[in-house]
Amino acid sequence: MEQINEKAFLITAGVLVGLELASNVLHGLPLARELSPLIWTGMVRCLDLVLFFSLFRALSVPLSVAGLRKPIKGFLTGLGGSVVLGSGFFLFLYAARVLGGVDLRAYVNPGVRVRGIIPLAVLSLIGPFVEEIFFRGLCYRLIRAHGGVLLSVILSAILFGMSHLLSAGTLAVVFVPLVGGIIFALLYEYTGSLYAPFILHATANFILFSRII
Repeated sequence: MEQINEKAFLITAGVLVGLELASNVLHGLPLARELSPLIWTGMVRCLDLVLFFSLFRALSVPLSVAGLRKPIKGFLTGLGGSVVLGSGFFLFLYAARVLGGVDLRAYVNPGVRVRGIIPLAVLSLIGPFVEEIFFRGLCYRLIRAHGGVLLSVILSAILFGMSHLLSAGTLAVVFVPLVGGIIFALLYEYTGSLYAPFILHATANFILFSRII
C-alpha cells in the first residue's frame, strides 16, 4: 500500500467524527426532528463525502492512498465476494433453521424493513461508501501504518462494530458489523481497492434492509 500522510488522515478523520457528533446534537433540535431519520442520515452522509473530497484536495492528498483506486479489480472482486459469501450465508441460515431448528434471522436483520428507492440508496449505497472511506480508507490505513495486518483488521473491525452499537444499542446487532468489518478489511488489504469492500458492504446492506432473508 502507498505511504500515507498521517496528519492529513487524522485531520480528515477528526472532521468526519466531529460532523457525526454535531449531527447527533442538531438532530435533537425541534426543526431537525421534523425530518425523518433516513433523510437526516442521507444529508449527513452526503456532507461527509463533500468534506472528505474537499479536505483531501485541499491537503493535496491523492485519493488513491485512501483506496479509491483499481475500480475494475475492486468491483469484480467485490461482486465475486458478494456471490460466494452471500450464497454461503443463505445456506448457513437455511441449515440452522431446517437442521437445527434455530432461526438466526433475528440476530442479523436490523429490525426494520426499508421501502423506497431513496431510503434504500441511503442505506445500501451512500452509507456503505462513507463507512468504507472512514473505517477502511482512513482508520484501517492509519492503524496499518503502525501495525501488522492482524492488528489492523481486528482494531478497525472493533471500531466498526462499536459504531453500530452506539446507533443500534444492542449487542446482537453488533455481531454482524463486527464480522463484516473483519471481512471488509481483509478484502481491502488483499485488493488494495476500497471498491471491493464497498460492493460487498452495499450488497449486504441491501439484503438486510430490504429483508430478503
